[in-house]
Amino acid sequence: MVATTGKAGRGTLLKMGDAGSPEIFTAIANVASFNGPNESMTMLDGTHLNSGEFMEKIPGMKDGGQVSLTCHFDPTNATHDAATGLKSKFDSKVLTNFRLDFTAIWATNNLVSFSAYVNLGPIQGAPNTIITRDVTLEVSGAVTWSTGP
Repeated sequence: MVATTGKAGRGTLLKMGDAGSPEIFTAIANVASFNGPNESMTMLDGTHLNSGEFMEKIPGMKDGGQVSLTCHFDPTNATHDAATGLKSKFDSKVLTNFRLDFTAIWATNNLVSFSAYVNLGPIQGAPNTIITRDVTLEVSGAVTWSTGP
């Protein structure tokens, strides 16, 4: 039996760039879970009169998709607030660089980088739960893989 090479997500960081030169990436606080990027490709119908019984498809443009996350909401944290955080990025409609950083888990191919616009979802809470906020990062452009420190 071959042992799994799968890893737990613990130690993964979702980082946001500051647009500086050189750009500094800071881990977004309290990220509880993430999903994405969900890259896809438009498939064009290339079927013609001599295609036979089956449709022919041609790859079109790629889409970086989205990255969704849920974080334990803290409006006083610099990565969440309206001055420099996710709320600021949403309000200013600024394209921001992000990274999923897996360096605590893998030695190579451990950075997934993308640029995205921030969409803010609901703030949710109840008497016996942590207050959370859902965030969607709308990827614009390519998603790249690289090896970082």
